[in-house]
Amino acid sequence: MDQGLDAGQLLAELKKQDEWAKAIIFDEDLNVITHKNCAASKEELAPYLKAYDVRDNTIGAGFVLLGEHYEVHRWHPPLVYGRRGDADVGEGISLARGICKKHNGKRVYLLITYELPIVSARAVPQQINFYNQFIGELEKFDIKQQ
Repeated sequence: MDQGLDAGQLLAELKKQDEWAKAIIFDEDLNVITHKNCAASKEELAPYLKAYDVRDNTIGAGFVLLGEHYEVHRWHPPLVYGRRGDADVGEGISLARGICKKHNGKRVYLLITYELPIVSARAVPQQINFYNQFIGELEKFDIKQQ
């Protein structure tokens, strides 16, 4: 029997990620499972569902979260990430996608942001570990087919 994701447990775990400024977990139907400092609307989350479709489109458009635009400079499915700001003040953003057996085998997304001095080299491995430990398994992609 499918037990589903435990939103309360996920939120408790998100709150432990003190190097992440914002985080939101949502599924392929744009149902928000939980979030930390990130009450994004379904309309704002919808473009993230297409982030893995075409590399050039995603890098060209970037990401928008809570009205802030982020440049996307890395497209390495199942991870897509970038940042806004400059060398002194900035915020990174990273999107991860995987399959969650506890959520009826649906795709589940984990979107995080992190502020300087935290950089992607630190935050993205944390995101991978969090996803694999608490959500499901990150998707495997064959980039040659993209």
